[in-house]
Amino acid sequence: MRKRKKYYNSKGFLFASLITIFLVSGYFLFSNKTFKYCSNEKYLLDIHDSLPVVSIDYNQYRKDILDEITLKLNEETCCKTHEFLLKLSTNETVNVTLFNHCKSCPIVCGGRLFTRVLINRDNQVLVNERPIANDSIANYIHEFLKKPDTDYNYVENCILNWDLTTNKEFIEQTFIDIQKGYQLYYEEIAQKKFGKPICELTKKEIESIKREKSSIYLGVGYKIPEPPIPPPPPIE
Repeated sequence: MRKRKKYYNSKGFLFASLITIFLVSGYFLFSNKTFKYCSNEKYLLDIHDSLPVVSIDYNQYRKDILDEITLKLNEETCCKTHEFLLKLSTNETVNVTLFNHCKSCPIVCGGRLFTRVLINRDNQVLVNERPIANDSIANYIHEFLKKPDTDYNYVENCILNWDLTTNKEFIEQTFIDIQKGYQLYYEEIAQKKFGKPICELTKKEIESIKREKSSIYLGVGYKIPEPPIPPPPPIE
């Protein structure tokens, strides 16, 4: 009887091990699966398959990144706006916009309004100079979109800046999270207005909820203004 009991215990252990291996394997298989947006979501998020696809090395100096993008687009980027699909390590793409501000540009870029997202060298996220939890970017953008636009709350255009030593995976995850924030906003509007998910909306319904433009700008294309130099102390 003891041997039989031992046999069943061993069999049970083997079965449990196989189940564990299956679940762990499944986790890695599906967690690495590229997420696909439906056609309605692509339209709302301005993800157009006709756009050029570009991958970049994020951990370079600003000039080198701009030179790499210019080479891959095969056209001049100085003083021009370019929209393309940024290809991530997961093969997912995010629709981004680049404006390469050069010394010869006649227009001052500072006139454009942005919600500024910065990832510093410690992989900490700041939105409009305010630190937020790294896993709350999508919800933060989602809530921003529901508020009226002001100089301090303008999310039609998000601009993402990162430090030279910022972790590559974290930069790409931030791009995804910003885009996810827009998607969450549209999903909520679709449910409130029509009682169904985005992917089930008609063309007319989609047009009625689409914002004029929702862009993610590459901060590398902009010059970050230097802080003003304080005036000298008065002479006593």
